[in-house]
Amino acid sequence: MGIIVRQSIANTFISYVGVGLGFVTTVWLYPRILDPEEYGLTRVLLSLGLVSMQLANLGISNTIVRFFSHFKDDPKNREGFLFWILFVPFIGYLLYAAFIILSQDLMVGIYTDRSPLFGDYYWYLLPMVFFMVYFSVLTNYIRAQYDTIPSQFLMDVVLRIVHILNLIAYFYGLITFDQFIAIFVFNYGLQLLLLILYMILNSSITFRPGFRLMAPKKMKTLSTYGLYAFLGGVATIIVGNIDIIMLGALAGLEDTGIYGIAFYIGSVIAIPLKSIQKISSPIVANAFRENDLSLIETIYKKSSINQIIAGGLLFIGVWANLDNLAAILPQNYYAGGAVILVIGAANLFNMATGINGSIILNSKLYRFDLYSTIFLVIVTIGLNYYLIPLYGILGAAIATAASIFLYNLIKFLFVQIKFSMQPFEKNTVAVILVGLLTMLVIEQIGRISGTYVDLMLRSAIVTLLFLGPIYLLNLSEDFTGLIRSAVSRIHQYFAS
Repeated sequence: MGIIVRQSIANTFISYVGVGLGFVTTVWLYPRILDPEEYGLTRVLLSLGLVSMQLANLGISNTIVRFFSHFKDDPKNREGFLFWILFVPFIGYLLYAAFIILSQDLMVGIYTDRSPLFGDYYWYLLPMVFFMVYFSVLTNYIRAQYDTIPSQFLMDVVLRIVHILNLIAYFYGLITFDQFIAIFVFNYGLQLLLLILYMILNSSITFRPGFRLMAPKKMKTLSTYGLYAFLGGVATIIVGNIDIIMLGALAGLEDTGIYGIAFYIGSVIAIPLKSIQKISSPIVANAFRENDLSLIETIYKKSSINQIIAGGLLFIGVWANLDNLAAILPQNYYAGGAVILVIGAANLFNMATGINGSIILNSKLYRFDLYSTIFLVIVTIGLNYYLIPLYGILGAAIATAASIFLYNLIKFLFVQIKFSMQPFEKNTVAVILVGLLTMLVIEQIGRISGTYVDLMLRSAIVTLLFLGPIYLLNLSEDFTGLIRSAVSRIHQYFAS
């Protein structure tokens, strides 16, 4: 768990810096500079871009993580591996571009009635998806080498800083809205360029083809897994973005913009999950290769309780500050606490079930991920189609939460049945009880002062009430070790 803890801590720190920047961007700047319809346009473009990226990369991203360990010890094979993982998504992108060109009338027509602004910027999907595809591929290539920090920094820090500068420029009239959208899209090209420069400087990129990988046995293994990873990846990304896409078509860009703010706040809870998954997945893949199931089970259990602690702290913090969030957001953007809490609770359950997805995807039973995800897509689309017209953005939130809960319950049961592993232990119950008691106590505390002072003090109280007992009772060895290490370093610093 050492490398997982170190890199997940580094990634989580970067992510929280990104959260701070994201708060400035999403909660403060976007609602005050863009109309809900304009902000909704950026969300629809982003969601369509993410779905399209998964389609265009043809399953390469997951294939990299699964099979890199088979080639890493041979430099020639590793170089050839990189060539082919860059070439395959280029074919996928050409197919996607052809679809975008030929289906323009159909795609724009879906949004014409409720979201006419989308049609004006439809073609920006082409460069945006290209940038996203290759950033994803290269991110997974260095991620397979246990190097997850650079891409995380580019996504969570650099990209958001440029977004902030873009918003400020638009606010002061230095650029038009057309130029704002163009910069918004080409920011993704900037992060791709910076990642390529990082890889060149670290000698981890070459375009030399390697034809040893074309051997029939290797190609069959890679292509079979790639096909299932492609279909499963597409299904997963659809589940994660279908609410935004369908809101734009069924409710309009204005509601989509309002939902986007609430969804962002509720999704902050899942930041530690992404950090742990990025580094744990290649380690789990290597553990399966070496048949080290005890290591996988250890990672599974520790990932669960550590994510419950991290996610629980954030969920309680958001719950305790709903009134402050309502005061901070412009009135026409605040969707109410229900949407935020529904999305937050779903993400917390997702975190509690640990790295079940990584276990399934990197095992010989990876095909199950596709079957379960296709079922989930059908359920998700059906729920959104039924609930959005009835309840608007709350309906989209309920549909998304129900899908996340169902999907993770299925994966949890599958891992338990097939691998005799489950992520929960006795300390899990204790952490949950501490969380419930923290919520009960914080509910009794009235407003302390002005909005921002109350937010900071209330958040500090939540942190002490929740993390204090967890540390004192040593409910997580990793968390306790982290605190003791931090205290030791602080003591050494002042002693010197």
